[in-house]
Amino acid sequence: MLAAFRHREPDRTPFFEKLIKSPVADEVLGRPCAASNWGHRMERLAEGDWEGLMQQEARDLVDLAKVLGMDCVRLYPNELPPAELPKRLGPDTWQIGGTIAERLASGWIRHRPVEPQPPVAPEQAEQSLRHSLDAEYCPPQFADESLVVWRAVQRLSQDEGLDLACFAAAYTMGAATLPPYLFEWFVRDRESLRRYYERNALVGRDLGLLLAREGADIVALGGDLACDHGPVISPADYREFIMPGIRLQSRALHEVGAFTTNASDGNLWPILRDFLLGAEVDGFEEIDIVAGMDLTRLKAELGDRITFVGNMDIRHLLTSGTVEQAREATFRCLDAGRPNGGHLLMSSNCIHESVKTELFMACVAAYRKYFGL
Repeated sequence: MLAAFRHREPDRTPFFEKLIKSPVADEVLGRPCAASNWGHRMERLAEGDWEGLMQQEARDLVDLAKVLGMDCVRLYPNELPPAELPKRLGPDTWQIGGTIAERLASGWIRHRPVEPQPPVAPEQAEQSLRHSLDAEYCPPQFADESLVVWRAVQRLSQDEGLDLACFAAAYTMGAATLPPYLFEWFVRDRESLRRYYERNALVGRDLGLLLAREGADIVALGGDLACDHGPVISPADYREFIMPGIRLQSRALHEVGAFTTNASDGNLWPILRDFLLGAEVDGFEEIDIVAGMDLTRLKAELGDRITFVGNMDIRHLLTSGTVEQAREATFRCLDAGRPNGGHLLMSSNCIHESVKTELFMACVAAYRKYFGL
């Protein structure tokens, strides 16, 4: 893994998935995955077994890496114990204090207050953000309880002799999910927009440093900012408002010995050099092949300087393709990324709820066959 980031061609391309959701994770493990099976998690929390759930989450993350033969594990601060035990309201609906959480058919979890609240007016939300930008900056901190899973994974890995690199994320510089009034700031209040991204850059920097001190080898930066047609903001605005903040974060993390990536789905060709070289990151994560981010072209243009993480299609191939198509795509991806190192085999984002287990496992089998494992 680290050889790939140092652009030394390793004995085999490293393999990694930063997130494997249920039901795929359940089927790979042969049991409900405490790290991603929401219903299982809620039942354990309702029983008052927060500590046991956290230890099982760590066990499941390690076992997924072992079963699949991954070279890296993604770690993150875990949720804190709930102030009140969840109460089941229906098959996929729970109440946690004053909040109702419902699992939708898509797999996403929707939260709403028990007592309906009047909607927050856009101008009120905008004013609240302005006040927060005027307030003194307070660096993020981790409570020890939020690192139970992280430290348990490290302990299990050491006890079992696993040589796993550690990947963590500090995504604070996205644009695609901004509320409408913040998009308007690109036109009507550019100074406030600058302050917003400068503050986010500090948050991401300090969060990344905390993660690196806990043992993260690779810290992912950035955030979603594009669709299939290109970035949702202009290349000039990316260069002015977002790139400097990611560069600030990456430089700070390089000083403590961590590698960095910049992450976003979508078509990034119009801003690619600022996104990678201007931001001074080591890698490109969430490489969206369906949006036109072709690995062969990327390697030809920037393969001597950037490590490419991913490029397997999870929109069409791993949701509705065939086993043979999955195998062939894996071989093509490995062929494209292997020369001179600088490539990790991964999906173009994550193994999400609609990915078919047999297709994902076909990719794993093809990877093993490619390297004679």
